Amino acid sequence: MWKYALLTILSCLLITSCAKQAVSASSTVSVPQLINTPPAYLQALATGQLALANGCLRLNVIDEISILLIWQPSFSARTEQGITQVVDNTGQVVASVGDYVEMSGGFSDDPTGIGLKEPLPKDCPGPYWLIGDEIRKIEKPYP
Repeated sequence: MWKYALLTILSCLLITSCAKQAVSASSTVSVPQLINTPPAYLQALATGQLALANGCLRLNVIDEISILLIWQPSFSARTEQGITQVVDNTGQVVASVGDYVEMSGGFSDDPTGIGLKEPLPKDCPGPYWLIGDEIRKIEKPYP
């Protein structure tokens, strides 16, 4: 009888431990960031839907291109209640995954030459968009 109780308790602990590991692994979000804030920003404009793919925040644009976003040092990501949010340095939510956004910036062939805090994740290829100084949520821009 005690063996059955011990086996049941160990099984529950193992299942709980595995479930916690799965949740934490899936909530990891890569936010490639520049080391320093640049003295000037690129001012092109990109519009699309903020998406999470392979753990990386991307912008899905109208032409069905998915762009890996390279963030300024003043931005970070957090996941609350299963929703990944981008926050600024004051803790204010700028956008969440699924939101349509418009952001200034410009394309970069090789953002590593500018200086990134961490190497780019291998599962998150370009093209790359260096985010400028403006990000705002918008209504869905196309049908």
